[in-house]
Amino acid sequence: MNSTMSSSRPIAKKPPKQLEITNITQLTNASTTRKSKCSISRCMCLQLLILLALVALAALVIPIVVIVLDATNSTPCAASYSDTFTYLVVPTTAQCTTWQTFTSSLNCKSYSKMHIYGSNDATGVTITDSFLVTELAAALKYNGTITINSNGAIWSINTCWGGFSINSNGVCSCNAGYAIRPCVGNTYWGGISGTTCNSQSQTLSLYFE
Repeated sequence: MNSTMSSSRPIAKKPPKQLEITNITQLTNASTTRKSKCSISRCMCLQLLILLALVALAALVIPIVVIVLDATNSTPCAASYSDTFTYLVVPTTAQCTTWQTFTSSLNCKSYSKMHIYGSNDATGVTITDSFLVTELAAALKYNGTITINSNGAIWSINTCWGGFSINSNGVCSCNAGYAIRPCVGNTYWGGISGTTCNSQSQTLSLYFE
């Protein structure tokens, strides 16, 4: 009986301390892995938030920049005139002054478009020949005299009945056409797409750019 007992071997077991160290190491590694994954996740979220913020900022800034650029580059030389005249009523001094203020504002070295229109014809006539438009604008500004053929019309800048004017029907003519004469001393103040002397009440408009 003693011999049987002496031949059996005890089962090998890890010392308690070694088990404790192993468990702590495993827990530490697991915690580090979780923290690492957490850090990566947070980092990705932060990057995504920054990206979204940049996109939102761009969406706000780009339209503003475009508007500013458009405002800077679009027709800085544009000038417009519009006034209403009454049938068989001589234009007032104020109406003449408004016209003179407009013509004096044509300060650009060149223009690309002239549009003459009014309440009788909202479409009116548009000239897009830069050379001709610039010549007409310069003549208006400096009270010059000029006659130009364009769009089948004879455009003239000159003094008619004591007032400086623009006409599409020749020099100081009452024929049907387009004319603006706010400084005349009679009722021939012009007209749009019709008679230009003793015209029915209407608005006359002129635009340069």
